[in-house]
Formats: sequence, C-alpha cells, structure tokens
Amino acid sequence: MWTLFLTLLVSAPAHAQQQDTARARTLFEQGRAAMQARRFDDAGASFERAVEMNPAKSEYHLWLGHAYTRQLATANFIRKGIIGRRIGPQYDKAVELDSTSIPAAEARVDFYLEAPGMVGGGVDKARAEAARLTKINAYYGGFAGAKIHEKAKAWDQADTEYRNLILAFPDSARPVIMLATLLQNQERFAEAFEVIDARLARFPNDTVVIYQLGRAAALSGKELTRGEAALRKFLTLLGVSDPASRANAHYRLGMIREKQGDVATARTQYDSAIALNPRYEEAISARKRLGK
Repeated sequence: MWTLFLTLLVSAPAHAQQQDTARARTLFEQGRAAMQARRFDDAGASFERAVEMNPAKSEYHLWLGHAYTRQLATANFIRKGIIGRRIGPQYDKAVELDSTSIPAAEARVDFYLEAPGMVGGGVDKARAEAARLTKINAYYGGFAGAKIHEKAKAWDQADTEYRNLILAFPDSARPVIMLATLLQNQERFAEAFEVIDARLARFPNDTVVIYQLGRAAALSGKELTRGEAALRKFLTLLGVSDPASRANAHYRLGMIREKQGDVATARTQYDSAIALNPRYEEAISARKRLGK
C-alpha cells in the first residue's frame, strides 16, 4: 500500500506538469493567432499564461516580448513606459533559455537599437548582441550589423555589409533586396537597377526581386515599362496568395500609371490596393489626391 501511495505521490506532479505543458502550447498557439489578427493585448494575455505554465520555453518568452512590442503602438504615454520595461527581460530570458536562438538574438538587437536607455536600450548593447549572433550564424549576424549601420546613418558601411552578404551567400535574395532598398531610399536608382538586374539574370522568377524592379521604377520614374511588366509578372506568380504583397504591387502599378499620365488606370490600381488592404494609408492618400 505504501509503495502504491508513494508512486502516486511522485507521479501526480509530473502528470500535472505534462498537462500544463500541453495547455501552455495551446495558449501559445492562441497567442500566435491573436498576433496574426493584430489583437496584441489578447496575444500578450495568452503568452503570459503560456509562460506561467511553462516558463522554460524560450519561444514563449520571445513571443511575449513581441506582443509587448506591438502593444506600444496604441498605448498611452504612461502605459508605454510600463510596457517598455517588460520587453527586454522577455528577450533576455529567451536568450538565456536558448543561447543559439537566432530569432531571440535578432529580437534583442532590434530592442537594443530602438529602446531608450531608461528601459534597457543602447547601441553598444546592440553591437555586442550582433557580434554574438555572428558567431552563431554569419548570415544573420551580417544583417544585424547592417541594421546597426543604417540606424547610425552609416550608409557606406551598410552598403558594404550587404554587398559582402551577396558575395558570401549568392543564392540568397534577402541581401539583394536589402541593398536595393537601401539604394532606392538614397535615390541611387541606377545602382539599384544594376543590383536588381544582376540578380534577375540568374534568377528570373525571383518574385521578391521582381517586385523590387517594379518598386524602383515607380519611385524613380525610370524604366516605367519594364517596371509595369515586372509588377504584372509578380502578380501572376503570386496568384491569389498574400493579399498584402498584392496590394503593394497594385499600389506601385498605380504610381507608374500616374507618372505615365494615365490617371484613370492609376485610380483603378489604387482601388485594388485598398480593396486588398483597407488600411493602406499611402494608397488611400494617393486615391484621394486623384479624386473621382
């Protein structure tokens, strides 16, 4: 009898822990769904409960930090300070629990770069975390380093970092996109087209780079015919998936048509963008500007 009693006494907490772990996972998935629906307070509540039930899970702390970060956008001044102090400890815990986690390291870099010192931010901390990330993974560490250079407006250093990534990882589109975006933001459009065209020569159906060609044309007012063709190809390759990206393409098509003097088609493209993304502020403003 005593043996049976002791067995039950020992096994009961383990069984309860298994139940808590399963329940924690359910809450975590609910939190992810709430994040997708942009219900950030609900997401935070779910992640908080998941952390309570299973505090040893790195990704739960990571996503709780993400939820707090998103909550800042709609919080009042007083609440921003309260929420801001909660973010860093969650990312720190995520790294503590899994020091090899790339998403956790990236989140810490972003937090250190954007947060004021009073809640734990700081460029030196961001650099240290980027260096640690580079030791884990040179690819992601390179992007972290480039991000720090961009934050400091050290454009040449960011440019060099992205070009080094392109050379080191020639099959990856991400450094091409980041460099092309950097060049467009600086209105160095001729260089942006060169970078884009070099990528498309090797990967002609790379959808994200095809979009960059259309974006560069829309922003620069150059290569408009090629840009329009690229955006239409992008939409064909994308199909009915990813409404946000489709909205972006229609918005850029509207910009191109507007630059070509085709106001009626520009209106139609802006309308298509808004239909896919009713909160698309740039498309809404462009549509209002053109009138009826």
